Amino acid sequence: MKVYDSLKEVVRETLQRSKPSPTPSDVVKGDNASMLKDAVEELDKFVAYRIGKLKVAVKESAVLVASEAQHTEQIIDGLKTNIAVLEAKLSETEGAIRSKELANQRTEESFNARIAALEAKLKETDEIVRAKDAAIKSLEQNNSATIHELENQLKNKEKLLTNRSREVLDLKSQLELLRNGIKEMSSFFKQSQVLGVIEGQDNSAGSRKGESKTAGAQAKGNAMAPPAPDAAQENVSPEFFKQLALELTQTIGPMAPLIVRDHVKGLGETMEQFPKARVKELLETVSTEILDEKVKTGFRERIAQINGHL
Repeated sequence: MKVYDSLKEVVRETLQRSKPSPTPSDVVKGDNASMLKDAVEELDKFVAYRIGKLKVAVKESAVLVASEAQHTEQIIDGLKTNIAVLEAKLSETEGAIRSKELANQRTEESFNARIAALEAKLKETDEIVRAKDAAIKSLEQNNSATIHELENQLKNKEKLLTNRSREVLDLKSQLELLRNGIKEMSSFFKQSQVLGVIEGQDNSAGSRKGESKTAGAQAKGNAMAPPAPDAAQENVSPEFFKQLALELTQTIGPMAPLIVRDHVKGLGETMEQFPKARVKELLETVSTEILDEKVKTGFRERIAQINGHL
């Protein structure tokens, strides 16, 4: 409006200045002034029209702005409400997070304590295992040494057993020789008895012949080394040692013959010439190889019966 009023004043001043000079040019100017006046009126109308439209637009804008302001206020109120709700939820969430953090912290502390306890137990277990490993190694070393020693002893026993087996074979061969010698002597005695009956008329000649034959038989018997009649009565027979070895084998196993020979040697005697008077002593020493008392007593009784029968 102020712009329009100022424009209107300028147009009026221009018209007043153009009035005092009534010259031909004034006519032209008058026409121009009328035209200008018409233009101004049209301009005034146009400006008024535009101003009216502007006023309407301003009013509409004011109404729109008012409605938008109201809507904005409603939105702001809603936002404030939402913000309050969100702030409350945020505070709740922060409280929950803090409680969870505290719970996690406590759980972590508990786990750390458990882990420390497990690590301590693991260290103790490692130490125990190391100690046991060391003990096992020492036992293995000791056992290896013992096993080596036992192997050496076993080798020595095997060698001794081989030597004993050879001795047994030698003794068996000698025993066969003795048996053959005894058989020959018995056949010789039978022949000498038959000749004595047939040649009874010439006693002196037969006696001399018998003495010569007896001397020959004694020479032959000395070559085979048979025991003398008196010695045979004082010493045990080879059959006694066979029965003794058989009974002991049934009691303690196949090593019995070697054990009997060892005990005979321990008494300072031989199996070829063992006195009957020391049979009881031999049985006492041999019986120590039997652990069961009942079996030991039965063994002694059987050997005593065998010795009495032989």
